Amino acid sequence: MGTYLDCCDSVDFALGLRDYDLSLMQPHFPGYPVYIGISWLFFTLFHDAVWALVLPGVFFGSLTVYPLSFLARRLFSERVAILTAILYLINPLCWLQAERPISDVMGTFFVMLSACFLYRVFNPNVQVCAVGSFLPTGFLYRVFNRNCLFLGSLTLGFGLGVRLSYFPFIALWIGIVFSLATKRKSCKPHKILYGFMGLSAGIFFWFFPQIGYVGWRPFLQNGLSFSHGHFTDWGGSVMTFGGVERIVCLIKSAWVCGLGGWWYDTSFMRLIHSLIMIISFLCFLKHCQFGRRWLFPGLYVIPYLFWVILGQNVANPRHIMPLVPMILIVIAYGLYKVREDGYKGVSLFLTMVLIASVSVTSFKLVAKYHNNIPAPIQVIQFIERRFNNISTRIYCCNEKRFFDYYAPHWDVRTAENMADLNIDMKSSLGKPQNILLVHTSEEINRSGVIPSLLTKFEGNPYTDSTREGLLLYALTGL
Repeated sequence: MGTYLDCCDSVDFALGLRDYDLSLMQPHFPGYPVYIGISWLFFTLFHDAVWALVLPGVFFGSLTVYPLSFLARRLFSERVAILTAILYLINPLCWLQAERPISDVMGTFFVMLSACFLYRVFNPNVQVCAVGSFLPTGFLYRVFNRNCLFLGSLTLGFGLGVRLSYFPFIALWIGIVFSLATKRKSCKPHKILYGFMGLSAGIFFWFFPQIGYVGWRPFLQNGLSFSHGHFTDWGGSVMTFGGVERIVCLIKSAWVCGLGGWWYDTSFMRLIHSLIMIISFLCFLKHCQFGRRWLFPGLYVIPYLFWVILGQNVANPRHIMPLVPMILIVIAYGLYKVREDGYKGVSLFLTMVLIASVSVTSFKLVAKYHNNIPAPIQVIQFIERRFNNISTRIYCCNEKRFFDYYAPHWDVRTAENMADLNIDMKSSLGKPQNILLVHTSEEINRSGVIPSLLTKFEGNPYTDSTREGLLLYALTGL
């Protein structure tokens, strides 16, 4: 795991552990109450914000292998389930994100667990749910099998308290309820009522305590303000970031970061498992017969995929996290079909090479993440070594959140461009001896001014919020 907070969201979470306040973006809307609540329990034990925010991902990310293997087993076979579980455990995105102080991995667990229960409703021939399979036969065994719609709805509602941005999976829930309602023989009104009760109970579990703590009006105001900014300013939606570049970013996030595939700026070693994954995709398309079996995966993937394409920042790979498990099922199924086509030895060889190659790639990424310092932290450490906080003023954008947490005693102000900086300087009573500017190269190019460059700090393209790195400038003559 990493030893620092590596993005603005993780800083917001850490600040929220100490003082939960949506108006101060600690954390930002919707507040992530379930994730923050569980992280707070770890925080009381370890008194370390990074550990407290990482451990939920480690724990729930590990547990995700159970509902995932259950789905793969029921959709295809035991062999596909075993391979899917292995590919999930060594997947670069799933492994790396589980080591970070973010909520995506924990949210993915609840989505997968909900899908596990809902598939039992979609396909009544499945005899037992993933959770029920670990229970002794008898009363508990029957309870889990007879109340899968309620449990699937409950876990989905609970998961929205981890990540509200996973709301498109409600479309899967609606599809399951609708399919149940159209089955005249097995449909009973109380079963559908159980589904609504479960979803409502899961949402109410975190929503009403949060409203009681924050208040209706502040919660609504923060929600409207945050939603407006997400779609029109900084959220990376299709309204602010579109065109061919958005498509390329989405493909790169899914292929390079999500599956560890080869790109022109990555190691040639990735070509090995990239070719194997392409072969598995081709075998999948060759043997796939789109029927009722694929209706459930379609309801799972398509609504959330549209939300990612239209409303999420596609340059951030963790936003595709819930889709990766289904992609891994497809890869495992394709390799299994190579075996069924009579190429048993080839299938075994490709599988072993794929596992070995992806494992090496993933371990390198995780080791690099553990050993490297995020670019904003590098900036803070450099400034603390070279300058005095009494005679120095710093202007930056999103990096101010890092200063608020790691260096709160410094004079740090927000300035998106040189115009903002000049306005602040003219309104200040005095001019400090040292004026520093922290920006990305893109932000500097937009401002049209090239100050004196002190140094550049490299970022981690897989984890840092400033993947292109940060530039530190010294401003003179203002």
